[in-house]
Amino acid sequence: MDEQVDHPSNTREFIAMWNSVTAEHLTHKLTGVLQDLPGRLPAAPRLDEAQAAALSAVLVRAFQVAASPEGGVHTAVQFIAEYGADAPA
Repeated sequence: MDEQVDHPSNTREFIAMWNSVTAEHLTHKLTGVLQDLPGRLPAAPRLDEAQAAALSAVLVRAFQVAASPEGGVHTAVQFIAEYGADAPA
């Protein structure tokens, strides 16, 4: 059975694919870090895997915002502050 491998057709598509794979890897890694972190902080609440994974995805996106040419820490914090604000409750 032949598997079709998607190859990027241009540099922009390659960068998008690379960013997606990198974000997935970092989200997975950060999930474990967030689950372990409360053990090193006094009175910090423990996160289960689902909570840590959800938080990790937002934090990785905020890190990407911070690393962008227009970004920075202030921009990343603003991204987190506004994240989901327009979603229905």
